[in-house]
Amino acid sequence: MGRPQPVADLPVRRIVASDRAPSVPATQDAPAIAVVIPVYRQPHFLIESVASALRQSLSMGHRIVIVDDGCPLPETRALGLAFALADPHVHVIRTPNRGLSAARNAGIDYALSCWPGIEALYMLDADNRLTPRSLEIGLSALTRHPEADWVYPQLSKFGMGWAGHVDVPVSPLHTLLAGSFMEASSVIRARVFAAGLRYDKTMRAGYEDWEFWIQAYASGFRGICEPAMGLDYRYRPESMVRNAARQRPVLLSALRQRHPSLFAARTLLGFEQAHHPRYGLVAEAGLVRFTDWADRREVLASDDLADGLARSRAEPEGGGLPPFLVFADPDLVASLSRARILQSTLRRLEGAVARGAGWAGLALTSGQTSGRSEETPVGDKPAMILVASDRWADLVAGVSDGEIEMAEALAAMAWIDATLPPDPSEVTTLQPDARVRVRRALLTCRTAVGRSEPPKRWHWQTRTLFDAAELVETLRTEIGGAPLSNLARGSGQRLLGLVLDEHSLQGLAVARGLSGPRGSDPTRVHLLHCGPLAGLAERVDLCEVESLDGLTLPEPGKRAFRFHGEPFDLPEPDDPAWREIRGALAGFDTILIGVPRLFPILAECRAKGTRTIVYRPEGGWPDHDTRLVLAFEHATDALIVESEDIAARLAAQGFPRSKIALPRGGVAVLFPDTAGEAGRTVRPGPPIPQPEADQDGQLPTIPRAERHRKIQT
Repeated sequence: MGRPQPVADLPVRRIVASDRAPSVPATQDAPAIAVVIPVYRQPHFLIESVASALRQSLSMGHRIVIVDDGCPLPETRALGLAFALADPHVHVIRTPNRGLSAARNAGIDYALSCWPGIEALYMLDADNRLTPRSLEIGLSALTRHPEADWVYPQLSKFGMGWAGHVDVPVSPLHTLLAGSFMEASSVIRARVFAAGLRYDKTMRAGYEDWEFWIQAYASGFRGICEPAMGLDYRYRPESMVRNAARQRPVLLSALRQRHPSLFAARTLLGFEQAHHPRYGLVAEAGLVRFTDWADRREVLASDDLADGLARSRAEPEGGGLPPFLVFADPDLVASLSRARILQSTLRRLEGAVARGAGWAGLALTSGQTSGRSEETPVGDKPAMILVASDRWADLVAGVSDGEIEMAEALAAMAWIDATLPPDPSEVTTLQPDARVRVRRALLTCRTAVGRSEPPKRWHWQTRTLFDAAELVETLRTEIGGAPLSNLARGSGQRLLGLVLDEHSLQGLAVARGLSGPRGSDPTRVHLLHCGPLAGLAERVDLCEVESLDGLTLPEPGKRAFRFHGEPFDLPEPDDPAWREIRGALAGFDTILIGVPRLFPILAECRAKGTRTIVYRPEGGWPDHDTRLVLAFEHATDALIVESEDIAARLAAQGFPRSKIALPRGGVAVLFPDTAGEAGRTVRPGPPIPQPEADQDGQLPTIPRAERHRKIQT
């Protein structure tokens, strides 16, 4: 063996300074893949990572690019040079110390300029190791899935025992809310980087890989998991990952600031609707999954409840069942839908579930009050029961008599009431006992469980991703409200929420005039009334309204708001009662508010991507009219008044005239055509195909053989 070449005599294409990387001449023998290994202060680990990259089973060529991120340790430089001297497939570049993201970017730029025809790149941290077939399996997965843009592995951690299972159908919510499960050590097609995507150099404390995947998703790229690809992930008591975990709130805030439209409530709830239906109606024909009943899309086979329950218990992150099961007569569901109160009833039942140990019941009333939560039943027969799926699983798995356990659960159940206008006889007709359906489903599930072995986890790796119930809580935490709005958010549609009370109900006519006649505009109007819903249809024209909800506003706080030296009473911004209001208002493109007591959360709604419009009813508000408008001008996108005289007066007192509109202002007042305005017109992906109903108006049943097919958008 000849003596190694001096470093000064090595070809410049293999050992370069980062500033010269773009000028490196392209080689003709482009490899299939290059492994980029940034290194800083970890020379003892670098030996293992480079060795694992060299001993790959690939039959085609691959290269290794070591990026020395200005490491002050001489051992790091010496080892990098030694590898480059020993193997022509190893390239070394050295950069000033700028952090992990900048080092990866330098390696990416070097590889793309050196090998323009390269198919993919792999980001390998210097303290991790590839398994012998990692690159072969990853490239093979890309060949089998030409639609995939990257392949991420199943992690096997060493140093401290842990391994996480991430091979589940991944939705946009996984990417946004749990994106760190996709390891940076992935096989990534070169076209992703050719599109201009790079790691954010400002995120030096961590989560730069999570932010990169969000970038990729927002640009239309998608990834898949290949469990067999393998990665030995070194888990240490102290590391960059541990440091990032300590700063998680700060780093998550940075992600939101970089991608406000993706983290907007309407986008998150749109993804939930498309990929994670919140409810499952247990019917004779099967399990109907939906979030908004008007947007239901599938009926699964009749035995799917038991089957989905078993899968949920064995693999909770696989999404076997929706987080809430609904037991009710389909005719009742249809009647509540016709009365425009089905979605609000389900949302209120969600809120009651926490009070009732996972169970909530609906009692129907007629003609008196509506939208009133109760701790005790209005009647003794629940017309509808909502149960958390995990509590249902507990009931099915019980060892004692099912009837006794069910009676105990129902005894602790929280109740709400709802009013079906206007014929009391319909209430009598539509008040079946939902407990009958619960008993029937319990018998079906227990019989199925008795015929088979107890469900077992198929994977030895520990659970990493959220289950259905945890997803709901994650969304509630992210959005800051509960229970959350459950209204459909279709592509191309605009959601308008009218928050009005008896004094400002004229706002309905104003919204109708601005949005145009029904059918001529894709606006969906929903009324959130700060008062009783009973008799509302007799007092105002609701023909344009798709749903009704009732809001109970917080009481004025003890510390009065002051403006221009004078106080006025409004609820405190930190009042716990706002949590339910935030949930009800979540996801609207625009809210039109005619109730001053909601003003304390205007700025918060606006910051989360909702356009805020204040409607000042004719005659104004009883107290502090002008000062209220001026005090919250900063949180108001537009102010609608009834006359030009009022507009001129408010403008003279300091409210910007450009933000004041009249009822004849047109739909642009509600939804500006400026597509880039704070990211507010971004829609959560393409429309989802609707199955055609049969002649009886029933949705098709999915055959059992197709039940487990997973489609990712």
